[in-house]
Amino acid sequence: MRRLLIGTLLMMMTLQASITAAQGLPSRQQLWQQDLQRQLQATELTELTSDNGSFMALQREALTSFTKGTAILVPDWSEHAASPNQLDALRQQLNDYGWHTLAIMPPNAAIFEQDPAASDYPQQLAERLLAATQQAEQQPGNIIVIAKGSSAAVLNQLYAEEQLVAPAAFVMLGAYLADHNLNRDLASHIARQRIATLDISHQRDNRFATANLKLRQQLVQRHLKAQYRQRQLTGTFYDADVHAWVLKEITGWLHSIGL
Repeated sequence: MRRLLIGTLLMMMTLQASITAAQGLPSRQQLWQQDLQRQLQATELTELTSDNGSFMALQREALTSFTKGTAILVPDWSEHAASPNQLDALRQQLNDYGWHTLAIMPPNAAIFEQDPAASDYPQQLAERLLAATQQAEQQPGNIIVIAKGSSAAVLNQLYAEEQLVAPAAFVMLGAYLADHNLNRDLASHIARQRIATLDISHQRDNRFATANLKLRQQLVQRHLKAQYRQRQLTGTFYDADVHAWVLKEITGWLHSIGL
């Protein structure tokens, strides 16, 4: 299963990553970090350390008198920690609802091009989430995880296999794996892990993200998973109204489960 998952992610890497590595140019992740360093205040930037080295994370404090906890945000493998596709809005707006936010950079996609045999995206993502969790534990309150795309799918599998400590709640945004069989397995993993889970998709998500929504519901019911909610949104993909809708779905659901 792990080899199939890595193979799927390898197929998703672009030719540009190989060219960049061969020419000794800055990687996409390095360029992202440089951009974020120019665009964001220094107080929002921090560096975390995992077994595979240090990586950038973006941190913001809650803006309420009572802190609910920390929301760890994990972008898809092809996005950065301040992605305008939902994550950046959440990392800023959740502060108004009592949540510290900690958005991490995903593992560098170029490592798979340089040495595919030794690469292990799930393991490296797990290590980064562990580092983020340790950072979040320095703050009071609960820890929740909000993840997008393939990162959400990978984390869901790690939770199902009990390779990561479960957060208080897990929010998936457009979760998918770009392989029909692995994508069906995602539905099984959702049902097997016992974390309170909010499964949000959008009508304009890719076909893998929307392919097995009914199957997810069916398996959740079959396995008697107690806390699972599925929501499919409509509207323009980058519209501010959709961002507000996602925020409302998340905060409303968290309130309904006591967070």
